[in-house]
Formats: sequence, C-alpha cells, structure tokens
Amino acid sequence: MEKGTEKMSNVKITACPEWILQEEPEQAVKLSAGVYLRRLDALIERMDETDTDFVVIYGDREHFANIEYFTRYDCRFEEGLFIVSRNGNRTIVVGNEGEAYSKFIPYPVERIVYRHFSLQGQPRNGIQKLRDVYRQAGLKPDSRVGFVSVKYFEGDAADDPAHQFDAPEYMLTELYKVVDRANVVNYTREITGLPNGVRMRLREAEEIAFFEYQAAKAANVVRRLLLAAKPGMSETDIARHARTDLLPPMMHPLVNVTPESLGLALASPQHDCVMAGGEVFGICYSQRGSLCSKVGIAARGEEGVSPRLKGKVESFYMPHWEAIARWLEALQVGTTGDELYRAAMDVIGDERFGVFLNPGHAVGMDEWTNSCVYAGSEIAIHSGSSIQTDIIASSPDEVMVSICEDTVVVADAELRAELQRLYPDVYRRVQRRRAMMRETLGIRVSDDVLPLTALVGVMFPYMLDTTRVYALEN
Repeated sequence: MEKGTEKMSNVKITACPEWILQEEPEQAVKLSAGVYLRRLDALIERMDETDTDFVVIYGDREHFANIEYFTRYDCRFEEGLFIVSRNGNRTIVVGNEGEAYSKFIPYPVERIVYRHFSLQGQPRNGIQKLRDVYRQAGLKPDSRVGFVSVKYFEGDAADDPAHQFDAPEYMLTELYKVVDRANVVNYTREITGLPNGVRMRLREAEEIAFFEYQAAKAANVVRRLLLAAKPGMSETDIARHARTDLLPPMMHPLVNVTPESLGLALASPQHDCVMAGGEVFGICYSQRGSLCSKVGIAARGEEGVSPRLKGKVESFYMPHWEAIARWLEALQVGTTGDELYRAAMDVIGDERFGVFLNPGHAVGMDEWTNSCVYAGSEIAIHSGSSIQTDIIASSPDEVMVSICEDTVVVADAELRAELQRLYPDVYRRVQRRRAMMRETLGIRVSDDVLPLTALVGVMFPYMLDTTRVYALEN
C-alpha cells in the first residue's frame, strides 16, 4: 500500500443532493458609505495607537485592494495614493483616467490629479511635482508617516524592514523631500498583517452579506461550467457558458482541460485545448471577496479515466479531499494556524501530494491577503476571518492536481446573531449549507463556520458526473 492510502477508508462516494447544483440566489449587496467610514475609523484608531500622523496608501491596477478597502475606489488604469490624516482629512491622488472614477468614493474626499500617474503618452499639462502633492495633503517635515505598500518585509528579506518599501521608488524619493526620512515607516503590516491588521477582519453583518453575494456569483459560474463541460469541447467553448455580468473578478478566470494547460497553473482558456475526457479538468472563477475552484478528473466514472490516472481517485483525490474535510472540521474561533496546518498535512503531508503553498489563506477583495496557516503558527483564527479552503495538491512527478477551493467566514455567536437579525435570508442559507455539510458530506463543521455557498467542501470524484460527491465515513 502506498503511503497515505491507509486514509482512503475514511472517505466514501455518496449521492449529491440535487439542490447543491442549482444556482443560488444572488441577492445584490452594495457596501454602504457607513461601512467605509467605519473602516476609516478603525484606521484612525490604529494611527492613534501607533502615534502616526498620516497614512499614505499606495495602489495600482494589480494592487488595488488596500485603497479599495477604505474608499470603494480601485486603481483601474494607473497608480494612486490615498492619504489619511490623523484628524480625519482624506485625500485621493489619481491620474487622468482616475479623476472621474474617483467620484465612486461614497463620502467627501479631497481629490488631487497628479498627471504623472497617468499612462505613458497621456497629457501632462500643468504637471506638478509629487512632493507638492504631499504638501497639499498636509504633510510636513516632522510628520510621522506610515506608508502602505504592497508587502511588508519579514525575516532576512531586508536589513531594516521598517524602512524598506515595495512601492515605486520615486514615490518615496519625493516623500523624503517633504518628510524626514526617519519619520517614514512601512505601515503595511498594520493593514494586512496577522493577527490584527485593519483589513483582516469582517466587523459587521453587512460585510458578510456582501461576501456571500460575491461568493454566490462565483459559485454559480462554476456550476454552469461544470454542467456544460463535455469531451470534444475546447476550453473557450466551455468558458462561453459562464454567462457573467462583467462585475470585476479578483483573478483571471480559468478553464483548463489538458495536463499541459493545467500544468501551467494559471493559464487562461485556450481555443486549441480540447477536452479528450479522462484527464485532469479545472475550473476557477472569482468575484471580489470570494473564489470557487474545482479540479479533478474529467470522467463519468472509473471506466472513463485515462490509463495514467487509473486508481488515482483512491490514492490521490480521496486523501486530498479528506484533508480539506479535516481542515474544515478544525476551523473555529480560536483555532491556531498550526492546528489548521496539521489537520490537512497529517493527511497529505508526504511529498506525493506536493503541497507547497499555505493550506488555506485569508481572502479580501484581493485573492490572497495573508495566511496564518503554516507549521508552528500560534496565530489564532478570530471572529470575522474570511478564509479560502485553498489546499492545492499537485503531484511533482506528473500533471495531477486536486483543488476544492471555496470561501468561508468564521463568526462568533454575537456576529452570527447580527447576521440573523439584519440578513435573515443569508443566515438561512448559511444554516442550510452547514446542515448539508454535516449530514451529506459527514463534515462535523463548527457553528462558527459560515459556508458562503453550497459548494463549500463539495468535490465530485468524477467531474462530469455531478450526481456523486465525496463524504467522510464518520
């Protein structure tokens, strides 16, 4: 017996309730101005705690989430800065194409157009130096400034992590023309660091309802693609069945039907990649705040599995799914990152499964915000954590991948009661999904866990047969 296959007796294949494959209601939720203002209040409270006069937040087309979190504005074409003073003044700095879109910010804000943020070759008339923009926003030589860049630095990545920044060099050079260099520190950890970064917690029911809305949209796309997929279809043929409404995703949509395209890990659909059947098959779709991804074997049963994957349902896919189930069972308020890590890696920790990224991570409007799930992590899951069950098993010797990724929120009794009171329909759906996980999938999930779609923990042994799913033999 191969190492790890002793676990397969814990997993069975069972009937899938039909309603799991039915599209879930997408009850539109748009975060109110109050949510953003309360986030700003949390930021200013952190500034008081750290004796910080100004926070300068950097963003660009890819790294939009830190600015978006406080403003609703995302940098769609160009760089941007959001500057917050301790006394509550707010300034958004944009280029040519961000000027109009910045009116999307749902509260009063000072707006400065800095034309160098504009794309190359666009008008630069009336351009000023960035140092003058900083001064206009109120910064002075003795100001204590926290600069939020893309990442903060850990371990041996920098000699002086407090004064190293992952942002365009000119922004810092110009800032030093205004503020004493010693007074400018990397503030990114205060925003996205664990356990208590300002962004790392859903504080109210409205945020949960918004994430559930986004999760439903992502999961419904995956449902449509799963039900449409057939041998002979290309990746783009399948992708056309997504029927999206063009709301912004947080990563590239994926449909992969060959070992070659799936082996690239992040390849967009290709017109010349055609499903032959019996091979690996992956779908991934996201909306901001949630992602749904399923990767398995494109077959209707063992008879349709390619020769190279024969027996892999038992030796590879079942243990991987059990790891996800055990991870979900371990998840609750107070669980440490190490406990989550062990729940998964005790099942699939040997090299056959090739798990090299953190088995699970926090998610926001960006796909991966941070992760406390690693060996030895003493960071505890708190109420308001939004987490992806992102545990990727990938054979190092051949293209063989298993993914069952969905979004859950961890909420204590107080936050759950608020959700039930303010969003009773969301709460009822959460309750129904949790009951299904327990009764059909055999996953003894905590009351703290709010599954945002009915696909949480659902994996099809044979991806072209959506009538059967894995379940624990409890």
